Amino acid sequence: MASDSSHIAQLTSELYFLIARFLEAGPCQKAAETLIREVEEKELLPIRLDWTGQEHPGTYRNLVKLYRHISPEHLLQVCSRVCPLLETEVPASVPGLTSLLGAGRQNLLRTSKSCKHVVWKGSALAALHCGRPPEPPIIYGSPPNIVETNFSRRLNGSYRLKQLVPTVVYLHMKMHKRILGHLSSVYCVTFDRTGRRIFTGSDDCLVKIWGTDDGRLLATLRGHAAEISDMAVSYENTMIAAGSCDKTIRVWCLQTCAPLAVLEGHAASITSLQ
Repeated sequence: MASDSSHIAQLTSELYFLIARFLEAGPCQKAAETLIREVEEKELLPIRLDWTGQEHPGTYRNLVKLYRHISPEHLLQVCSRVCPLLETEVPASVPGLTSLLGAGRQNLLRTSKSCKHVVWKGSALAALHCGRPPEPPIIYGSPPNIVETNFSRRLNGSYRLKQLVPTVVYLHMKMHKRILGHLSSVYCVTFDRTGRRIFTGSDDCLVKIWGTDDGRLLATLRGHAAEISDMAVSYENTMIAAGSCDKTIRVWCLQTCAPLAVLEGHAASITSLQ
């Protein structure tokens, strides 16, 4: 434990030096001066050893002279090399997309264990929600079955009488909320993995996010040049992809609503996403 704490302390002091080196070469000169002055006052920089082995507080200028091989862009180069190295060990959800602020399978701290598929049990759900579990998530019981998915899609076509949903089920249904927000027809609707957000794609080229509790508009995702034909939410509930008749697929982050990628290559309208 002592060796781990000393190792962390050494890395922390070196990180302070690299941050100051990076800021000093950029436009934030005042921030760099303030940081250098404060880390020297609090003796947070790597220590210096004299010829007798005595420790002395390190100064920023001495460290710059001592580590002349460290360029101002050294910290940036380290961050840019971490993403490809991690990609080979634990592949991300969107290959080639590098970000220091990612979540889920885009997180730089992800491990093979954290990205492993987990099957939730009823007892675990009850413990998480104080004995009152919500509607089971998508990973409850077992992963989605493609056979059941295809069968549900066929329900609006030909089907057998024994496969019909009993009419008594519809007696307990009622309208929860009616929302008017799009400028044109809505072509596709989907929920996120928690059931707390609704995504709607419309003929007005917009994807809107609504809260299921009060029906409030949470965000509007823009970028498409034609009507939205289909949408899909990532398995980790961190991204949403929307296909459009403009022959492109756009991906947004569900935490920041920032665009992540634009996928091009189709020669005609996109009709389905999975």
